[in-house]
Amino acid sequence: MPGYLGNKSDNIVHHLAEMTPDCKIVEIKKLERIYFTPDNLDEAKKEKFTSCKYCIKS
Repeated sequence: MPGYLGNKSDNIVHHLAEMTPDCKIVEIKKLERIYFTPDNLDEAKKEKFTSCKYCIKS
C-alpha cells in the first residue's frame, strides 16, 4: 500500500497510515489522485505539495 497520496486539486499530500476523518481522503476524485515515486514526503514536497495539517505533523 502506498504511504502518501496527493490531491492535485489543492496540492495537499496525505499520509495514508495516519489519516483522520478531517483529511477527507475519500472525497478526492480518482483523476485528482497522485502517488509519488519514490513514495516519500520529500518527493511530494519536491513536486510542490503541502503537508496535510491533520495527518502529517511536521
